[in-house]
Amino acid sequence: MATVHKLAVGPWRAIIETAFYANSVRKTSIAELYKLATKQPEIIVTSEPMYKPELFGLPRNAKVLVSQDGKVVGRTARARRLVREMGKDKDMYQGILREAVYQFNRREGLWLEGIVGLHPDFMLKAHLLSPVTDAKNMMDWGFNFTPWMEPWISTYKKSRVINEPDILVFADPEWSHPGFPDGLVIVDDIENCIAILGMRYFGERKKGTLTLAWTCGVRHNMVACHGGIKKIGNKPPVAVFGLSGSGKSSITNSHDHEGTLKKSEKVTVIHDDAFLIDLDNNLSVALEPSLFDKTDSVEFRDPQIKYFFTAQNVAVTSLPDGTKRLVAYDVRNRNGRCIKSRDMFNHADACERPGKVIWLQKDPSLPPICKMKSVGLAVAMGASLSTMRAKGVENVDPEELKKLVIEPFANPFRVHPLLRDCQQFKNLFKMGTECYVMNTYAFGMPGNLVDIPKELSLKIVTELVRGNIQWRDWKSFQGLQIPKNSKELFGPDYDKKYKPHRDPEYLEYLRDRIQDRINYLSNKRDTDHDMDNAFIGPLVEVRTVLDRTLNPNLGL
Repeated sequence: MATVHKLAVGPWRAIIETAFYANSVRKTSIAELYKLATKQPEIIVTSEPMYKPELFGLPRNAKVLVSQDGKVVGRTARARRLVREMGKDKDMYQGILREAVYQFNRREGLWLEGIVGLHPDFMLKAHLLSPVTDAKNMMDWGFNFTPWMEPWISTYKKSRVINEPDILVFADPEWSHPGFPDGLVIVDDIENCIAILGMRYFGERKKGTLTLAWTCGVRHNMVACHGGIKKIGNKPPVAVFGLSGSGKSSITNSHDHEGTLKKSEKVTVIHDDAFLIDLDNNLSVALEPSLFDKTDSVEFRDPQIKYFFTAQNVAVTSLPDGTKRLVAYDVRNRNGRCIKSRDMFNHADACERPGKVIWLQKDPSLPPICKMKSVGLAVAMGASLSTMRAKGVENVDPEELKKLVIEPFANPFRVHPLLRDCQQFKNLFKMGTECYVMNTYAFGMPGNLVDIPKELSLKIVTELVRGNIQWRDWKSFQGLQIPKNSKELFGPDYDKKYKPHRDPEYLEYLRDRIQDRINYLSNKRDTDHDMDNAFIGPLVEVRTVLDRTLNPNLGL
């Protein structure tokens, strides 16, 4: 098994690992972290009962604790620095990290051990080092992954040996530096270690840990997946890929698809955020036992609060009886969050590889559902996945929230080369997995958009899994197919609202959106040297057909 100590390490891991052994650091447990968190000045002890606290060695009367992060309540991607991209700045960043560790070790520090991965095929030991003043975030990290305690230790000891060093996470929210007002995240994916400095938001710790786990999986012929995966009845699993706000969790976690599923079509959720597909063993493995979900749709005294372990950036009110209750709906701030149990629906830790992959895109030029005819186009559309940033999920300028962005395979946390993801998804599709694109936003031209409701998206997934959708070629978009029997399945007004037409203005708009994808991937090829023409060519062919349609005399 991998251990935290490893001889012949690089300087980044050596700096971070050494910090664990200072006199000021001691190992801790979920039980101790809960006690410490209840005494943190900024923490609120609510009257909401914590779900099954005894699982973690906590008292049966433990309550949901709420933390508030201040101004920043989302991820800050611009703070991330990859070791392999630092170049001549490496010495500077190593000096910053050494000083950060020195200042940290002069305070009381805690060391929490955990496990990433829920199946014996893939389990990695992980370690979090933080100041005692950050006990709530440490406890949440333990809830989000798996704390180093029984029965999980026994499962880990029987798991497949993976030749990787343990994951090391060093997080100090009290760090500050005039040169990095937004904080600093240093990632060494080769040595499986990360430093998260000057950042309170829990999501930085969660996604930083997942980043390293995904990278380990890719090194062992797995597909890194920022998405959700579920089984419906006895059909092959369905995987949906999308950023927060794309409908990823809504589609994955729905148990009845707004009433369109029959009772016999039982839903089994694997996870709605992070998993790995093992191409060698026909296995999809969840990485986290719980869900880190938004609370913007959680009502006051909502029944689902029963399943909460903890909450972050959620308002609290006091009732006449003296109890303190959660007030969600993002009334206090955007991106309120909770960590909750998957027990709120039927779930499993693993399943076979997906039979269908769906790219969830927020691209108004695309209808609600399309099917890929070729492996090449399936990879190209995933590598150029187009979406909009979810409000509050990232710490970005408000103007940026209005713009469409491209995020390959909906995974902004990838640190391994994009080409590797392209090759892994290519291998998956060559094994027979089908690929689709779902637009979950709105369809049409700017200024004349028709919303695509969540109910329609769920109905589409239902009919997709049943195999009831008949397909016809979309002549304007070579390689894509659209439903032929949409009126029968989705209502008489489906075609009126969502059928792509051949109006020149729309085709020009569609052509420009395809060119956006080509430009993005070409830039990855020319500037980052992280793309291949084989994954750009299918989009170029699509654009060429559109050019011929718009300008028949070009003779292309």
